[in-house]
Amino acid sequence: MVYAFTLPTTSHLSFQTFLTSSTHPSLPQAATTARHALRQALKAHKRLPRGAQQDAHLATLLTTLTNYLPYLLALSTGLSSSTSPTSEEIEITLRTEIISSWRATLTNPSTTLSLKQRPSPSRIPGQGLDFEIAFVLTTLGYILSGLARTGTTRILYAATTPTPDQRTAAIQTATKLLLQASAQPQPHPTTSTSNSPPTLPDLDPATQAALSCLALAEATLLAVLKDDSYVTTCIQARNPNDKDWMVRAPEIPKVRAHLFARLCIRAAEYAEQAAAGLGSVKSEGKMGIDEDLLGYARVLGRVARARACRFFGVDAELAGKIGEGVADGSARGKGGLGLSRLKQGWMERREERRMEKDAGSRDRTAMEKGGLGPGDNAGREEEGRVIEMLETKWVRMNDTINTQLIPPSAELLANLPSGRDIHSPPAPYKIPSLDEEQLVRMRAPPADDESGPGSDVDDSDEDPASVPRVYTPGTLERSDSAYY
Repeated sequence: MVYAFTLPTTSHLSFQTFLTSSTHPSLPQAATTARHALRQALKAHKRLPRGAQQDAHLATLLTTLTNYLPYLLALSTGLSSSTSPTSEEIEITLRTEIISSWRATLTNPSTTLSLKQRPSPSRIPGQGLDFEIAFVLTTLGYILSGLARTGTTRILYAATTPTPDQRTAAIQTATKLLLQASAQPQPHPTTSTSNSPPTLPDLDPATQAALSCLALAEATLLAVLKDDSYVTTCIQARNPNDKDWMVRAPEIPKVRAHLFARLCIRAAEYAEQAAAGLGSVKSEGKMGIDEDLLGYARVLGRVARARACRFFGVDAELAGKIGEGVADGSARGKGGLGLSRLKQGWMERREERRMEKDAGSRDRTAMEKGGLGPGDNAGREEEGRVIEMLETKWVRMNDTINTQLIPPSAELLANLPSGRDIHSPPAPYKIPSLDEEQLVRMRAPPADDESGPGSDVDDSDEDPASVPRVYTPGTLERSDSAYY
């Protein structure tokens, strides 16, 4: 239930080409070394097979990136002549404007282009240290979300059904990571010579705010998933290695259904806010946000509302109001997705997969072939299974045991309570600073520069080297075959 972001890659950058420091001559070179390590780690991650190997590499990426960030803060502090967080005063002179290139993984080219004309994501050069800092911080959010996603799926869909303590620990760790990803960066000293903010969709402030809302939606739903025995029971039932059913039937303890429903409503509001923000992002060149991310945010909002309706149905069942439970099961919010509609969509997707399999499709995942797997990231698959189970149970009970009238769904929807937050707003993310001992060592002259321009040009997995193109806010760069 966490989006799987594609991590960007970047080209080589030698800070000593653009900067010089009178107080800490080794700082530009040290920053280049730290950046080189991050660049190599991102390239290595891209070349790894998707799945377990990339997931295991995320921790290495996080360490490498967090080691690079303090150097960026030191450079930013020295360029802006602002107060250093330590007693070391840093002075840096700008020889020429810094130019760095990053691959924009969220940008979607104009839909007016045909499929053959649409380029693959390409590196986009930008001016200023702020451009570099913005991409590094954005990549940090992607990595934290990736760690949250792999942490939950590895435990929930393990060959051995996890214990409640294991599931709780995994979800709590993932929630902490998502809250860190949702924290907006603390303002840092402005170092760019241009006063115009970048209009690249990946770095647009509206995109960053939307990604923060999306992470809050996912964190809120994880708080519900921690105690949602219905989902875990459905996962356990599909696990071919689970033998607990031979000993005892799965237990579904009573839940705080009304509270969980309000949390799901709040998660839906966050997801809908994220979808609206992402949908509004457009550059002057008509580039917008990738449709996969936009579609995920929209589906997550609908799934969250459907889950809220499901918990209202559970609450009605616990109160002995089976008729209301069935009504909640068929509820459909305006522009949202009720339980019956969600179930219908899930069954249609399952039928589409069966048809694709019959047609000879060979690239279906284990989940799409009907085996145990995490399904789609928005949680639609598992929620569809839970809905099917509960709807069958409620209808049977209402038809045979305790027959009640089923009230109109519209009346129940009109009386839905407001959403409720469970997490406090995260504090702004503060870039860590270099300690004084590190800065003191950088007072020495730099060593022989072995990472100057042209010394690291292995871009076999990148675009062919060409004449540098600088990304200018509000414009698009054009080559013979692609738009940037």
